[in-house]
Amino acid sequence: MKKEREEKAARREKWAKRKRLPKRDPINSEIYKLLIQESEGPTYIATRTRIAICLLTVTGIRIGELLSLKVGQLETLLNEGWISIDRLKRGPANHKAFLTSEGKKLVKARKRDFEFLFLMKDKDSYVFTSDRKPNQKLRRETITMDVNKVTHSVSKLLPSKPNITSHSFRIGYISRLWKDTKDIEFVRQTIGHRNLNSTSGYVSEMGDQERQDRMSRINIA
Repeated sequence: MKKEREEKAARREKWAKRKRLPKRDPINSEIYKLLIQESEGPTYIATRTRIAICLLTVTGIRIGELLSLKVGQLETLLNEGWISIDRLKRGPANHKAFLTSEGKKLVKARKRDFEFLFLMKDKDSYVFTSDRKPNQKLRRETITMDVNKVTHSVSKLLPSKPNITSHSFRIGYISRLWKDTKDIEFVRQTIGHRNLNSTSGYVSEMGDQERQDRMSRINIA
């Protein structure tokens, strides 16, 4: 028992002393459009990158969760507006991510990219593969590098020089859900977090005016 307590304390201390990454800014609709423009091109790698940017934006999944996606799942997303995802970090398996109305528009706008992929691969093929080894799942480092190359280029174009990376898509997705619903349990279940503490770390506090407005709509003594 004593050993377990000591190990737990050591883990807490290690977590407290962990190196913190610089604050990352969320992806918004303006930045998304610039990312798509920056990644334009006829090659498979360019198409693969645009599809990754689209999926990260409309589902809020982690970049590592892209790698197990197969072409048949993209067909479901395009035709039915949802996609089944195996969440990482002990999240739920086969978690359904449903598109918002805006998400459906973004996916529809990338229909040509999706169809280009459908012509190249069969339903059981991985979406994200090497251009040289089409049957081999892409390494996480490769897709992260491709996406971050585009985000860094776009950041330099913007006056505020936002710190946008592959994780900024998840931050932006959660921020929008929270802003639109103010329902943290709904956000938690949608994003696939196991506990509310993980979700609350992404959301901002309500201002006094917003809390007052919400309280005025509640009919309790």
